[in-house]
Amino acid sequence: MALADPLRVALIGTGNRSKTTYRPLFDFLKPWVEIVAVCDPVRESADEFAASIGVPAFYDLKALIAARPMEAAFVVSPIPSHHSICCTLLAHDIHVNVETSMCTLLLQAREMVGAARDSKAILRIAENFFRFPFDRMMKLIAADGFIGPVKRLTCWHDHTGYHNNSRWIHFFGAHPTAVQAIAHSMPTAGHYQLAHRYHESEKYRAHFFWFPDDALVIDHAGNIKSMLGRYPRPGYTELSGARGAIVQQAAEGWTGVGEVRYCTEEALLQGGGRHDLSYPIVHLGDGRDWLSSHVDLPTGRIEYSNPYRLGANAYHRRNYYSAAVISHIVDFARVRVHRRRRPHGDDDGSGHARIGAAGGTPPELAAGRRAGIRSPAPRRRKRALRRRSAGYRGHAGHQLPASLSQSNRL
Repeated sequence: MALADPLRVALIGTGNRSKTTYRPLFDFLKPWVEIVAVCDPVRESADEFAASIGVPAFYDLKALIAARPMEAAFVVSPIPSHHSICCTLLAHDIHVNVETSMCTLLLQAREMVGAARDSKAILRIAENFFRFPFDRMMKLIAADGFIGPVKRLTCWHDHTGYHNNSRWIHFFGAHPTAVQAIAHSMPTAGHYQLAHRYHESEKYRAHFFWFPDDALVIDHAGNIKSMLGRYPRPGYTELSGARGAIVQQAAEGWTGVGEVRYCTEEALLQGGGRHDLSYPIVHLGDGRDWLSSHVDLPTGRIEYSNPYRLGANAYHRRNYYSAAVISHIVDFARVRVHRRRRPHGDDDGSGHARIGAAGGTPPELAAGRRAGIRSPAPRRRKRALRRRSAGYRGHAGHQLPASLSQSNRL
């Protein structure tokens, strides 16, 4: 449903991701957001982008904030710049939707959340992965109860780190209580992933997350781009239920092939416990957009229909990606309009950074020991964090890094 008063937004960063991922969506998004300005220190990039959508260009944050044509900002700049840009905007009560990853350090994440709490603004994280077709379906299928309670989730060779961390938090609707991790590096033949990405080694990471109600996630991967003959994306994901499983395996393209596996009474008692029924998860498209996904179970059809269809040639090699980006933007606009102050939560990704470290110590450096995860900003530290975030109120002249428009993230 369109908003009666679309959110006025400034786009900060006019690099590759803004050009290839955001700009193609702006016409479609007009019922929810209105882009009123762009900001980038590289004048040529800012001017070209601004001219293409008919808005003014700014070259530093101070001038943008002084003019203030916007009430919110999309921060689509290199990750190292997220913390300072977001804290500056929040200190001036400007709502922020920042690209993933949220920031570089756990302390920065806590300061960003503290800055949001101290302001009248909303901080949201533009996380897409839990909005993909299989994730939409696995949550619905698990909630149906057909395979019984899901207490263990195994993911191999997909995307360890921030994106997958967000997926597991969203699936369980809670943050983990403990984390354990190990890593292993090995030398490889020199190879180019891209023209600017040359590798002579490979690191394998295995992450274990304990969630409430005795649920466990095992998330591990090495080379997720399928170089050197490794298993391709989206890898293998299995959600283990009491009498069956929800499974996705790699196939041509990144969508993968999914199914629901089920054990009948006969299979449980006489078939060695091996599943004897399977139900395919079907993803439908029209050659341009992802339309819907469904699975037909004995209990009935479970279906998710994509409400965000561009109706034009898909700009991304995956037809569902635009829907995921649109979804997080529309959610952000609706949260602002309804004045729901949620600087962190299971829906926006801002709390997800902390499951990458336990107590500020990378678990891979703790010899794989299991470590509890402290809740963010304990009461005894909130005052100090607020003092630090309040300091950004004097940084209206913060200059964006010169490399801001040179991001090549996809």
